[in-house]
Amino acid sequence: MHIIELYQLIEWINKEIREPQVVNKYQALFNIIQANAQSNRPQQPFEAQREDLINTISRVNLAKLSADQLKSLVKFNITPYVGQDGIDGIKDILYKNVIDIATCASSIQKIINEINLGLQKAENVQKGLENLVDLEEQEIENVLIRVTFTGNAAMSNIVDFKNWASTWHDIARGIAMAVNLAPEDVRIVGAKRGSIIVELAVAYGIAHVTSFIILKALQVADRVLGIRKKAVEIENLKLENKKLAKDIEAEAKKEKNSGLNNILNEVVKELKLKQDGEGDKITALDKSIKDLLDFVEKGGDVDFVMPESDTSGENEAENKGIRDKLKISFEEIKKLEMKKKLIEE
Repeated sequence: MHIIELYQLIEWINKEIREPQVVNKYQALFNIIQANAQSNRPQQPFEAQREDLINTISRVNLAKLSADQLKSLVKFNITPYVGQDGIDGIKDILYKNVIDIATCASSIQKIINEINLGLQKAENVQKGLENLVDLEEQEIENVLIRVTFTGNAAMSNIVDFKNWASTWHDIARGIAMAVNLAPEDVRIVGAKRGSIIVELAVAYGIAHVTSFIILKALQVADRVLGIRKKAVEIENLKLENKKLAKDIEAEAKKEKNSGLNNILNEVVKELKLKQDGEGDKITALDKSIKDLLDFVEKGGDVDFVMPESDTSGENEAENKGIRDKLKISFEEIKKLEMKKKLIEE
């Protein structure tokens, strides 16, 4: 993760956790439950405080963060207590795994301590970055596409390296051609250890097409998982009609195939490419889409990091429109990835 991404994560913590006073909302709920734990006091309702807390943590927008920022957020002790995880945690404490009211109070106090510790860490990091680093020099100039070779898309030997390098050349070539750029416009600007991660600096147009393809693929996956979830539910009912679940699973496969096959048509329509005169672009784009979807299907990951501002100085109005589209796409991709993970689990 780049230093500027870490700083943006700290800003996110300030905006999404400090400003909505998440700790205060947990504290308000704790105060009433703690009072109710005293044997000599009348019981007070806490529904209003509970709903206020749930409403607040449900609005925390984790989808604005990159994959690396989400991983780093875990180290700030905040992730389990906001969003859907936070809502589920509160419901577990109050209703599902209740031992006694004193234990509920103790569990909420622990959450408050954890978030406060995370906020203190964030404050220390912010002060350190502001004092030691020139943040303007760290600004990302292009959209970064962070490609992680993991799962069945991992590279374990030089042959894998050669094959994936060739595949990503084809992916970059087809997408770049579709927006009148060259493969050379996709620059390698970084690499990381662990699961091999390559960072590609790309123009807005390339980022737009790449994110559009992945978004459409995730939308297909969302529909397919929804259908498969129904099949599992029907199977769990142990009905006499065993064929029904199998028919639904077959429908899921059909939906996946037709959905993925339609992505090329949707991208061609989005870019206003013409069959006559631009057939070579469409052919190259078709291969890019198939290779990119194959990479993701095998477990590879593609993440996006948006620069804070447009530093190109050219076509600012046009770039702003694309930037706005990209921000929406990146958030929608993250939301669908989170939803997909929950359904799979």
